[in-house]
Amino acid sequence: MPAYRRAVRALVAALCAGALVTGAPAVAKPAKPKAPPQVPGYGQVARPQVKPPAPLPKRAGKVALAKPAAAAKQKAPAAALAGLNDKVALRALVVATNTDDFGVPTWKTTLDRLGAAYDVLYTATTPVTVDTLVRPDGTGKYNAILLTNTMQVYAEGSSYLNGLDSNEWNILWAYERNFGVRQASLYTSYGSWPEDYCLRSAGETSVGDTPLNVSLTAAGAGVFDYLKADAAIPVVQSYVYKTSIAPGCAAESIATDGTNVLGVRSTSVDGRERLALTFTLNQYLLQSDVLVYGLVRWATKGLFLGEQRHYLNVDIDDWFNTADHYYPDGHIEYDPGFQVSGHDMVNLDQRQDAIGNGFKFNLAFNGADIDPFAGSQCSPNGGINELTATTKCLKNDFRWLNHTLNHPELNNTSYAVTKAEILDNRNAGAAIGLNESAGVLKTPEYSGLGVYTVDPDDDTGVPVDHGLEGSNPNLLQAAKDLNIKYLHGNMSFASHKPAHFNASIVHPLEPAVEVVPDWPTNFAYFCTTPEEETAFYNSFYGPNGKFPYWPTNRTYAQILDYETGIALQHVASGGINTHTLHIANVRDYGNGRTLATDWTEATVAKYKAIYSVPLLNLDWSEIGAYTSVRTKHFGQLAAGADAVYDRSAGTVTVTSPAAGTLQVSGVTGTASTTYGTDVTTPVAITAGTPVTVPATPRA
Repeated sequence: MPAYRRAVRALVAALCAGALVTGAPAVAKPAKPKAPPQVPGYGQVARPQVKPPAPLPKRAGKVALAKPAAAAKQKAPAAALAGLNDKVALRALVVATNTDDFGVPTWKTTLDRLGAAYDVLYTATTPVTVDTLVRPDGTGKYNAILLTNTMQVYAEGSSYLNGLDSNEWNILWAYERNFGVRQASLYTSYGSWPEDYCLRSAGETSVGDTPLNVSLTAAGAGVFDYLKADAAIPVVQSYVYKTSIAPGCAAESIATDGTNVLGVRSTSVDGRERLALTFTLNQYLLQSDVLVYGLVRWATKGLFLGEQRHYLNVDIDDWFNTADHYYPDGHIEYDPGFQVSGHDMVNLDQRQDAIGNGFKFNLAFNGADIDPFAGSQCSPNGGINELTATTKCLKNDFRWLNHTLNHPELNNTSYAVTKAEILDNRNAGAAIGLNESAGVLKTPEYSGLGVYTVDPDDDTGVPVDHGLEGSNPNLLQAAKDLNIKYLHGNMSFASHKPAHFNASIVHPLEPAVEVVPDWPTNFAYFCTTPEEETAFYNSFYGPNGKFPYWPTNRTYAQILDYETGIALQHVASGGINTHTLHIANVRDYGNGRTLATDWTEATVAKYKAIYSVPLLNLDWSEIGAYTSVRTKHFGQLAAGADAVYDRSAGTVTVTSPAAGTLQVSGVTGTASTTYGTDVTTPVAITAGTPVTVPATPRA
């Protein structure tokens, strides 16, 4: 039995023995964040759930607005902010009460995903002064004010305290007014404290797991133009203020539940622009993935560091190889197992064509079983023996990944063996015309990258994450010598997760090689039909499973719905990382349906029901190159790169103490890319030398 099969067998046995439990999830919702159950090599069952915050306190009255003229006579802060220049940095200020503020991780998660520059100000401990907001040269420090909630009131014991006093509110308002900076809030109630947002109470309620569908108004569709105008956005685990807009007030609804106002765009009496939602969001919920980016984009007028796009990339591992085969009664067939047929490939090609937008699966191939004497005819009804010929026929309809010739574990292989596995597979693929993604290698089971048993020669033990420092140096040397720059990692392994969103990890032992992780899925590698997948899934996550999560066993429809909901959140977050499926999942189990295409089609359908912007599907070489750009971008943020918008000149000037590349949204240049109505430009920077580019702020 090949080492790979022994390792997989050991993994399944360990799982069934409960040896790899990473924390069995409770069915009841925890009050605090809890790590989702994730077994190495399998998918994420759920994001942590967070108890929604309590309703905002009731507070009468409002903060008196200091009029500019009156403030000037009194030499008040509003006067101190008047008459300054027309420049603001591309940096957001998150205004929160204290470190327990529910909205801080929500804002930070979206800003970090974008790669934006921002600061967090805790009003309970840090006073707001003019110097908080304005640089010594008169440049505004921030081009967006992001409130966690509009009241900025926090609990201390049995009392509620003001995070900002009236003087601090007026400093903040004067800054917004005089620098033309917008304000957005995550959580807003009716009432007038500290100022009137034109909202009047129509009731309030808690929402649990049963969604409250939120729809956009015409005004909201303009703000969130990356969403479909008729999208139904499911709001769950939230506290909701149902409101109406006061007659004659300078405000318009941007979101409703069909009857009540749940979001508002308004103008203050002194001309400041404000946007607010009336329900809670946290960083683990789809509603946050969908909406918070729009708040940031509106508040910044589309001028910020970083970018957001939406991707779906799907790998199917082990092409030409043989898979173990799991049956509904729980037994596993290892020999002969499952092999893809010519018919399965023709069917897969037709199903991916139906997905549209040029979507292509990435097929990770093992060339040892390629038939070198096969013709190049497609066989719609062909069997296993017709796979090579059908592959040659359809080779340009798919993307190809080097997965080694024989699928060995590479944890302790020699340089010669490792290099031969990579090079011989490359040559075997090239011999039948496969154009593999250049510079990319997917090692079998993500081996060679520091995850192995205590003894790397033991194929039957439980794998342990030893860190990338535990990688096989022979793999790294062979990869470098063969011009492999990107190695697939696995999000199940902590050491494979980049420090930053959509970035790569420059390998600590070989900087010429970078690691880019994939998302595993809970569509098991050895399942070919819904019955098999359902039996396997419930054996893991059903009430009597090894990692009980669900109160009852799931049906296939429920599994598909839930698992593609997790995938949708990966896509909605803007993640570029590939999802991994396997050859057993492409079996035509009836009427052309397969587990792989069921998963992909359902994920795409959910995305298209919400988003109007296209779902991007890239070659793996492009994925790797993009993560390298992102790694450089975050390096620039760490180095102190700065970007300043000059409204009068209509430009953004970027500077950095270090050479590199910075992604900037809302500016144009020779390498600009557009996505929907968004535009982003990678700005190449020479250390200490300003670069000025045209700005294209949003209305």
